[in-house]
Amino acid sequence: MAISEQWPYLLEPGLKAIYQQQTEALMAESKIPMLFNVISSNKAAEDFLGVGGMSDWEEFKGVIEYDDMDQGYKTTLTHKEYSKGFKVERKLVDDDQYNIINQRPAALALTAIRTREKHAASIFNNAFGSSYTGGDAVSLCNDSHPLAPTHSSDVQDNAGSAALEYEAVVETRRLMREYTDDRGELTPIVPDTLIVPPELEETAWSIWRTMNKPDTADHHSNFVQGFLKQVIVWDYLTDANNWFLVDSRLAKIHLLWVERVQQEFAMDPTSDFNLESKFRGYMRYSYGWSDYRWVYGHTVS
Repeated sequence: MAISEQWPYLLEPGLKAIYQQQTEALMAESKIPMLFNVISSNKAAEDFLGVGGMSDWEEFKGVIEYDDMDQGYKTTLTHKEYSKGFKVERKLVDDDQYNIINQRPAALALTAIRTREKHAASIFNNAFGSSYTGGDAVSLCNDSHPLAPTHSSDVQDNAGSAALEYEAVVETRRLMREYTDDRGELTPIVPDTLIVPPELEETAWSIWRTMNKPDTADHHSNFVQGFLKQVIVWDYLTDANNWFLVDSRLAKIHLLWVERVQQEFAMDPTSDFNLESKFRGYMRYSYGWSDYRWVYGHTVS
């Protein structure tokens, strides 16, 4: 069979379609849109500036009292580039080995989504690490979060060490509801999401889905079932014992995923059209958090 010298160009549309189909299928299972505030960017980096709280409203007596909110911590997310490619040898086209060729864009899409999921999960995997800090210069889950730059001596705690069990989830919810703003005022925290690694999946579902309070004989109602809306089991969480309780509404504000360049698939112009053609993927993004009050994490030894 005669093969045109334009064979790489003839391959590109079909391989691109396979890449896109696989990407869409995998993204349907991604935890990023479930948890993150996904936004787009047209700059090299994005800055997020925290804003302090306001005092309570006062009775109107002819003059409106205007409040000055303090500036919070600044978080800067700088986008990074990610890429990977594959080659298609001329002989595979000559020998009509499209079953082999078509596996390559599918694999490229899989590794792109896997890379993104690992990066997203790294926020939780590194939540207790002193080398991974937010705008307030401490880790995401920490017992010494300063309330604000102007109140740096006042600290707040969102890190524990309790193993995952019913009472620990109830207590963690109580602790989260005690979070305050920079003025010491309560903030509306509604913990409703439990995030666990695969090793804790059965435990998490037992805590959430049993009709009565688990592991008791008194048939008390399951209080956790009343406030917990979902359990997210994330395969890319690397510690088998750590777990997190999250306010999903606040996570959608403060847990950040910034797309600078959406995933691209194209033929590399440096291809050797005689013997092989190169195809590459490219994406550029950043991720992080602008505030910690959406989460409480437990690191369990």
